[in-house]
Amino acid sequence: MTPVLSLEERVVGLERSLKRARRAALGCAAALLGLLAMGFAHPRSPVSDEVRTHRLVIVDDQGHQRVVLAQDAPNGQRISRAVGLLLLDDKGNERGGFSTMADGSVVLGMDAPVGVGAPMRDRIGLKVYPDGSAHVMLIDNQTRAVAKLESDGAGGGVQVFKWDMVGKQVHVRTLTFDGETRDSVAMGH
Repeated sequence: MTPVLSLEERVVGLERSLKRARRAALGCAAALLGLLAMGFAHPRSPVSDEVRTHRLVIVDDQGHQRVVLAQDAPNGQRISRAVGLLLLDDKGNERGGFSTMADGSVVLGMDAPVGVGAPMRDRIGLKVYPDGSAHVMLIDNQTRAVAKLESDGAGGGVQVFKWDMVGKQVHVRTLTFDGETRDSVAMGH
């Protein structure tokens, strides 16, 4: 049988228990503060030499996708499937990008905002083809070429375009170091 303690003995026992609990709580708090201090003194995560992923998305402070590093979907709308950097406006619309293409070319393009001009929004394009030839193209809001700087790998020139919508022809003026040519091409050819 357990002895019956007086009220005074029980209060003294509770005071001792309370002191032990306070010491334990202070010890836990000190240990926690020590762990936190060590966590802030060292990097939270180690630096990795390499990150492997299929897609990397950077979002703005509103959570909207603004930069995507990825490969196009297999059934995309480009001339050739691309892998690269895609820049998006705050509404999620493509505004430009830098990509390598499945056909062996590399492209840098900038687009007009949605709703400005024709639905095809490309306005400036730089492209290097698999054979080493290249061009820089300026396009108007009706998706007509305005000017083109091109190189076929051995030389090049500058072309300017005049669109005759009534006669359905494109007039092309080409300037190279050796001279100038003018030509007309029926639209759609």
